[in-house]
Amino acid sequence: MYNSLHLKLTMISLLFKKIKKAYQISQEWVTDIYNILRHERLFWIIGITACIIFYSAVALFIADKYYYKKGIGGLFDAIYWAIVTISTVGYGDIVPLSHAGKVLALIIIISGPILLSFITASIASIFVERKMKEERGLEALKERDHFVICGWNENGEKIIDGLLNNAKSSDIKIVLVNELPRDEIQSILYRYRDHQLKYVRGNFVKEDVLARANISKAQAIIVLADKSGGHSFDKADERTIFGIMAIKSMAPKVRTCAELINAENREHLLRTNVDEIVIRGESAGAMLSTGARDPGVNDMLRLLINGEGDSRIWRISIPNRFVGRTYGEISQSLRERFGALCLGILKEKERIQLSDLLSGDSTALDLFIQRKFEESGKDFFGGKKDILVEINPPDDYEIPKNSYVVVISKERPSLRMMEKLVSTGL
Repeated sequence: MYNSLHLKLTMISLLFKKIKKAYQISQEWVTDIYNILRHERLFWIIGITACIIFYSAVALFIADKYYYKKGIGGLFDAIYWAIVTISTVGYGDIVPLSHAGKVLALIIIISGPILLSFITASIASIFVERKMKEERGLEALKERDHFVICGWNENGEKIIDGLLNNAKSSDIKIVLVNELPRDEIQSILYRYRDHQLKYVRGNFVKEDVLARANISKAQAIIVLADKSGGHSFDKADERTIFGIMAIKSMAPKVRTCAELINAENREHLLRTNVDEIVIRGESAGAMLSTGARDPGVNDMLRLLINGEGDSRIWRISIPNRFVGRTYGEISQSLRERFGALCLGILKEKERIQLSDLLSGDSTALDLFIQRKFEESGKDFFGGKKDILVEINPPDDYEIPKNSYVVVISKERPSLRMMEKLVSTGL
């Protein structure tokens, strides 16, 4: 009963999160439309049109109803006639009979097409301008939970393929940020035309370019050793470090993965609080020796990592109710029920926090230290977590808190499947 109630509460929580997310997106869209209309002076044109309709309707009502004593039935009929006339529809069910009313009708008939053409042209220019900006990579994106790839080199398309192959491609949104020539970026976008691939043109070291990619709402950011825009490959590591610094200053909680050319620059990049570092060629020696010693192992690793085979490597979150169970239990259950082969356990270890350094009592010294850290405006104790890796631990290894299990399987076992394991007693 407890498991069923917990599952229902989890589903309700997810539903409320989706509703909140949809409300935020709709609010942003309304704000964007309002800003566009205001920028194009459409409110001004619409206001003039409304004034012409109102004053013409009142004038016709006075001219026909009170002076000519015939024709229009009431003020509502006059407004209806003015709207129908200015929109060039002209049903003819209501017509002015007085000379003054006919003069007003001529004014509305002439001004209607002019005003409507202004409105149509303004709306068309908005869509054309946005389309041109989008094609040039100059449009600010509103994507959420997307992957951002900053920079470009020969591994760029392999990264895109890897992201698309290791999940439902329809759910993956990817944004490219680089300075490739227009024809080259158009070729890449055409190749992935069936996927949600967007482009932002510019130098990813600059914050305004990163802001157009909406990195604060991204799921993860990958920074490549950049060769686009004619930048020297010798200074790629320097640009990577500056890029990560800019990203972390704007989106400190977003996960970042960076590529380095020279291993000597690892220490400099670590100071930027980057989450993952991949050094080009670092594993080449180990791969070559493995290929010489154990033929075929490298091919198996390549198929798993690149997602070219039927099975892939997945990281699955372990529910807290698994804590205290053994690795042998969860490994056997995943193997029997989902055909998944367990490789090991990943454990998130939070870094030291300011509260860990202060005493339990709120002394004057503790309050002074806490206030000084807050006034600095810097997060010295950021929420970044270190990951401890346990490869193929013994069967009696107890599952710790905040941990993940790494498995090889054809499909990713979902959190709901993991909950089902608990409800059925593993």
